[in-house]
Parts: sequence; structure tokens; C-alpha cells
Amino acid sequence: MQLKASAPGSLMLLGEYAVLSGKPALVCAVDKRITVTLTPRVDKQIEIHSDLHGHFSTDLVALTIEKPFQFVLAALKYYQAKLKQGCDISIVSEFSDKVGLGSSAAVTVATLAAIISWINIRVAPLELVHQGRQVIRSVQGVGSGADIAAAVYGGLVGYHTQPLLAEKFPVICPLTVMYTGFKTPTVDAIKRVQTYFSTYSQLFRHLNNSIGQCAIEGIQLARKEEWNKLGEIMTIQQGLMESLGVSTVLLQDIISDLRKQQGILGAKISGSGLGDCVVGLGALPESYTYHGSSHGVQRIPVAMTLQGVHCEKN
Repeated sequence: MQLKASAPGSLMLLGEYAVLSGKPALVCAVDKRITVTLTPRVDKQIEIHSDLHGHFSTDLVALTIEKPFQFVLAALKYYQAKLKQGCDISIVSEFSDKVGLGSSAAVTVATLAAIISWINIRVAPLELVHQGRQVIRSVQGVGSGADIAAAVYGGLVGYHTQPLLAEKFPVICPLTVMYTGFKTPTVDAIKRVQTYFSTYSQLFRHLNNSIGQCAIEGIQLARKEEWNKLGEIMTIQQGLMESLGVSTVLLQDIISDLRKQQGILGAKISGSGLGDCVVGLGALPESYTYHGSSHGVQRIPVAMTLQGVHCEKN
């Protein structure tokens, strides 16, 4: 028997940083997926194979969370008490974990889905979001779960942390995604912002409230498919991201160049910033290239997808 589960990557459209303070976010799933194939064993051994990270062996009893398979191992640890035997896990990814497309969330959700199918229990989508968020937090200490929600549901998702809610909009809109060529780990970016605003807590609260309001309005606009206005809200939130100190000269150059292009309704950082991705709402011709000074910038061909996590038994 084999359990094969796949989950999509994701992009944050609205709500970065504020979502960590309980504000809502708007996130979408993209058509680059991570597939986890789980094959049960008769012993207690766990063997993990990845096209990105090679091979790792451990024992079910001695399970510890170690890089580079920390999210897979943390998902196994979440269900450790229910597992009677070991397994082989194969991971195939359609995108690099160096690119900010929510690889941690995608591999976490796919692994959890495979385990759930293996032990033959029912888990509602929102409960899967909760479990995925717990796994992410057990590894890195923080995590809103917004990218987990996108990986579970697919499509455009209006996400709330308190209380935990996820509203899927079964619509898609064209996207243009540009990668800066480098990524600052999310946890590091969050710590840098927290340090920067440690003596300006009231200002930080106001910025979070404003970003949260962008997400509230953006969710309403997504519900009504008012893409032009959603693009405007994304542009407004970019100004707030700059105030947080997570934009850079390169990011602002890419965003400025995108906004000049006909067909782009708005553009901003997607995620924690200080590198990583810029997302533009709208489509550009395949011939579009960024002609700025940095040669590391590349366009990532992605589109929104309605397909969330998917699991099958063979």
C-alpha cells in the first residue's frame, strides 16, 4: 500500500505580520505542488528520501526534529502515539524551498494528509489547518497558519487566526511573481521587525492594525471579485510593509517596474520581505523581463489554483 498526498504552494496577498497578531490575511494557492508518498514498513524504521535534500534515516521510537526534514519529522511526531510501525517517505517538489512559495506549509500539509490516510481517520479541513499550524509552530516557534490554509483549501482564502476560520473563494485571478534571487528566513525577518520596533510598540500596533484593515477590505473585495480595487489595496499595504522596514531598494525597484506595466493592478512583497518574492495582481506577456541592475531576479511562472491538498491510496 502507498499513500500519495500533494499540496500546493502559496502566496500571501494581504496581511503579513499583522496576521501574527490575530489580524486576518488573504492568501492564495499556486499551481506548484509538493508530493509526499508514504509506504508503510513492517519495522519501526523511518526512511525519508527527497529530490531536494537527499536521504535521512531515523527510528519511530527515537523520533526527533532535525533539519532539513524538520517539518516532515514534526508531522510524524504529531501523530507518533498513533503510529505502530515505521514508513518510507518520498518527497518530490515542483519548486525550490529557497523560493518563497510556502514550501514548509505544503510539505507539512501533504505529510499530515498522508499520515491521516495511513491511520485511516477523518480530519475536517479546518482541523487539518489547526494541526498544520501546530506542526509549523513546533518547529519554528511562530507561524500564522495562513499558508497552511491555502495548502489545505486551494484557491483564494480569507484566513482568520482568532477564532480559527478559513473562507475559500472558488475563483482565480492572474498573478505575476518575481523572485529577487535570495530569501531571508521568515523567523529572522520577524525577529528583525520586532527588534526594530521594540521601543516603538504603539507605532507597531498602529501599523499592524492598518495592515489588518487592508486584509479585511481585501477579503471583501475578493468575495465580490473586484480585482481592480484589490490591486489598489495591495499597493496600499506595500507602503505599510516599507514602514515595517522589510522592503529593500531591489524589492521597491521590482514593484515599481511591475506597476508601470499595463495589466498589473497592484504589486507588493509577498511574505516576510527582505528579499523573497514580489507578487503582482494581473497578467503580463511571457516576454516581460525585469531590466534592473540585479541579475538574480527571475520571473516564476505560477498561477492560482483551486486544487488544495489531495490524497489517494494505491
